[in-house]
Amino acid sequence: MKNNFENTFLKLSIHYNKLFDKYGNSVKSSQQSSRATQIKRMKILTKDIIFKRDDKVFDFGCGTGYLFNFLKKKKKFNGIYHGCDISEKIISYNLTKFKSSRVLFLNQNILKKKLNVKYDYIFINGTFNNYTGNNMQWMKKVLSKLILNTKKKLIFNNLSRYVDYKDNKLFYADPLEIFDFCKRKLSKNVSINHGYCIKKGVIPYEFTTTVSKFSE
Repeated sequence: MKNNFENTFLKLSIHYNKLFDKYGNSVKSSQQSSRATQIKRMKILTKDIIFKRDDKVFDFGCGTGYLFNFLKKKKKFNGIYHGCDISEKIISYNLTKFKSSRVLFLNQNILKKKLNVKYDYIFINGTFNNYTGNNMQWMKKVLSKLILNTKKKLIFNNLSRYVDYKDNKLFYADPLEIFDFCKRKLSKNVSINHGYCIKKGVIPYEFTTTVSKFSE
């Protein structure tokens, strides 16, 4: 049976449009529990990266664009930032909020319309967490597309199957399967961080994968 990825994008678009209608410019419109946990994830995603002035960043599943503010404040980022989200309401809001020639927002299904820009770093934060029924197939397809536009690193996070509680609305990935796919299909240079805690006193329930296009 052929996977209907267009239907997956449509369902997620409707879901995040509803969240934005309810919460507006809030971490909850991106399905994050708090600003503190959102920032913790961004610190993990950008760990050890020293950005150059001409670096281009792509934020896939950008929500209200908080990563751009984080990069400017915490990482002294002064490069080009492009954010992409499937919620047209969120992107419309971002276009009124951000006024900079170095910032661009896209409402685009990258499986239907390819990206025309090569990015130094591509970040994906929480985008793969909703249960869709075809999560692994959809995620692998997206990653296979995005790696073609990656010059340095593609970095993304997932909820882990190694947890003591699961919500049936969420998708919990197998880190071993993710590593094997990335290593075999995307790059020989892959690392996984499954040793950090997002919330104090709670076991690590997610992990971050870094796919590098060069040797360090």
